[in-house]
Amino acid sequence: MSNPRKSRPAPLPRSLLFIPVLQESWIAKASRFQPDGVILDLEDSVPPAEKPRCRTLVRGQIATLAAAGIRPLVRINGLDDGGFDDLEHVVAPELFALVVPKSGTREQILELCDRLSWHEGRVGVPRGATRLVLLLETAWGIRDGHDLLRLSPRCLGLFGALSGPIVGDIARAVNILPSVEGDEQAFYASRLVLDTRAAGRELAVAAITGTALDDLALVRRLAERARRFGMTTLALIHPAHVAVANAVFTPSAEEFAEAVGLILAMAEGERRGLGAVRYRDRMVDYAMLPQAESLLDEALRRNPGLAAGLPADPVFEPWRRPLTQS
Repeated sequence: MSNPRKSRPAPLPRSLLFIPVLQESWIAKASRFQPDGVILDLEDSVPPAEKPRCRTLVRGQIATLAAAGIRPLVRINGLDDGGFDDLEHVVAPELFALVVPKSGTREQILELCDRLSWHEGRVGVPRGATRLVLLLETAWGIRDGHDLLRLSPRCLGLFGALSGPIVGDIARAVNILPSVEGDEQAFYASRLVLDTRAAGRELAVAAITGTALDDLALVRRLAERARRFGMTTLALIHPAHVAVANAVFTPSAEEFAEAVGLILAMAEGERRGLGAVRYRDRMVDYAMLPQAESLLDEALRRNPGLAAGLPADPVFEPWRRPLTQS
């Protein structure tokens, strides 16, 4: 068996909490809810008359979040609606990524990358350091998500939604009527994840919308659906939803035990000269190992103390050492 514990990227965020830039007091309180990231919103949650003032606030808010150990993202305005004007105020060394709404055309993304290079040089940020998450809210953007991602190494992944019974930009773009059951969203959700992975990216974000703010059971239901579809991250509009997202996207005790058992069974089988073994009344082979190893990585990132309980088998030695993140 190969050693899976080589240098790996830092873990993807599980939860991204939207906070309007104009709600300055909310920024200071964000750490109470322990989101992995905060999306500072300059777009839909800011009235047009307030946008100039909010632009002057956002760089300080980025620094505040980074100092608290929270990844700062900024949703800029649409590129046809002031987004290019936002760049002067949002490029900063602490910024995790820009969320680009209504991402739709090749020409727009290439122009955005060019302008970012200029702003990075202006403020002393390394060229290419400003990453992009493409929010697909138009039919042509949804259709071309894979190709848009491949335009630049700045592009980290795609951003969509899984909705309860509410019609927003994405539902209008693809002419669906969202329901709690969500079968009408299956193609859209799977397409977003497939385009992300086929482009060699990992970050696939789903905004959870259309729920009553206090309906945590429905939030969990949508979060679990998003994870089953292959989404990696949830974007949330209420702080009470953060704990749900973090729980759903953290490997459970049962998943951890399953992964440990499968890795151990394969190691014992390999020592007997076998490449496929029986584990919990089913056959497993090398194809199942990468997922189990990735799950073990993620579980130990979130809770390093779990390493102390790993079986004594030598196959787990790589997991007893700290993981170097690239």
